[in-house]
Amino acid sequence: MEIKFKVRLSQFVCLLGSVLLLLEAARQISIGLTLTALLLAVGGTMLLVVSLAHELFTLRWFRTLVMLSVALIMSALVLLAPQQHLMWLWGFAVLLLYPRPRWLAPACALIGLVTTWVALSQLGSDWLSLGIGITATLMALGAIGGRRQQQVWMQLERRGRRDSSRAIWSQYQLMRDLPREIARADREEIHIELILLAPVKTGRLANRRLMNTLDSAALPHETRYQLDDGALAVLLVTRGERMASLRRRQLIEHLAMPVRARVQPLNDSDPSALDLKRLSAHLSDETQPITLLAPLPRKPADASTDETSTDNVPSDAGRGTLKQASAADKVAVAPSRGNDH
Repeated sequence: MEIKFKVRLSQFVCLLGSVLLLLEAARQISIGLTLTALLLAVGGTMLLVVSLAHELFTLRWFRTLVMLSVALIMSALVLLAPQQHLMWLWGFAVLLLYPRPRWLAPACALIGLVTTWVALSQLGSDWLSLGIGITATLMALGAIGGRRQQQVWMQLERRGRRDSSRAIWSQYQLMRDLPREIARADREEIHIELILLAPVKTGRLANRRLMNTLDSAALPHETRYQLDDGALAVLLVTRGERMASLRRRQLIEHLAMPVRARVQPLNDSDPSALDLKRLSAHLSDETQPITLLAPLPRKPADASTDETSTDNVPSDAGRGTLKQASAADKVAVAPSRGNDH
């Protein structure tokens, strides 16, 4: 399946805007070091960072910081030199087009309206009314477009793969892959399991480091996923349980950082019974490096043929019980905790 990420045009636009702002800042600095020149330089540098490290813009905190900073810089430019920078008022409507937290839209709108009021109040009531009307109309159109973009953004979050630089898929794609992979493993009589991973030290930097190391440590056929709560998962398919145990320990050792793992067997199971939210809850607080989970309920078709036998169908209490890994697993994983630098 070919996946195309349409970010090159956005990066080019940000790069072009940063070059124009930096050139204008350099021209004004050559004439005299002014506050507007410094603001232009700061704005151009921010756009340059966004264009060169576009993946940072997918982080909510970075996107919020950039958008709020741009709004304040545009407001300062208009207020300091309205004759030169009054054109930046349309930028407030553009900011409302981007996916953003709910509080950021009224904040940007308020900054834009106050800036328009202060900048045009000296030109008379007629110009002030016209400017407020045009700015408010543009912001309303931007808010409407932003609402549509927000819906598109939510749909993109449900797509199979969200990051172009890593082969890590989404939880939505995992739930689509499970029925097919379980059926194939049962048909070919091979072992299949889902490994849930989380760093011991929680935080954004630890999660990103685990994502990078997992993407490089896993083999090409070992599909990686990022769950909605931030935990990572690996779909491991091997010829038997022993080989799976060896590969599991090898994978965790290659991560070279302290992690906690829960292993969910999937053979002959019903994928609809998999509660990923429950399985990944408090994963980093596990006392053991690896925890083996009880098997899932069998497929409904198999359960109907084995109504007289309940040995292979775990009870509700049994499914919630966690079994600790073998001693070999614990010993093999322990040294990896010491490699965290």
